[in-house]
Amino acid sequence: MNDISKLETEELLTCLHLNLYHPEQASRPLFHDLPLNEPFEMEAEDPLRLGRDGQTCTFVIPDSSVSRKQISIQAFKKPNSGVLNFCIQNMSQKANLIVAGSELKHLERVELNDKMFLRFGRYEMLIWQEPGDSQNKFEVLFETCNTPPSQELGIDGPCNRPVMDSGAPWRSFENGQPTSQEPLESDETAILV
Repeated sequence: MNDISKLETEELLTCLHLNLYHPEQASRPLFHDLPLNEPFEMEAEDPLRLGRDGQTCTFVIPDSSVSRKQISIQAFKKPNSGVLNFCIQNMSQKANLIVAGSELKHLERVELNDKMFLRFGRYEMLIWQEPGDSQNKFEVLFETCNTPPSQELGIDGPCNRPVMDSGAPWRSFENGQPTSQEPLESDETAILV
């Protein structure tokens, strides 16, 4: 007979839930490269990077409106605390990031609360953390939403529209037809002739 009292206690990992939404997610494969609905284990000292570039980002969204490096989420501990906390940093030079109603410019960062709403371009993300015991690892769980998190949270007005470099809403009309104001990031490595 096995003595259950001699088994090692399994360490409960902090889980960072990322609920994603894009208005075209049903018609375009925007999130097919992400490990949807499956916890992904990460080392606490490694930043979680989300963007278009598979070489520099942990998780990829293959969309030209997403920056090569869009956001970075880093785990950290406060002095004399064993609890993992997280901060988010805008890595994009082209598009600003809205976090809990505040605009973050390139390389600016903010500490994540228990639950926060993010927006970049037409993407919306609700991030919340489920606490755990581990000091060295955490899990990431990507899930898609059928309705925009902004709608569920009752966020409206100017902060409900994506903020672009031009400061204009993502849609305007020209000759009665909608035209996208969504910024497209150019590749700095491309040689212009």
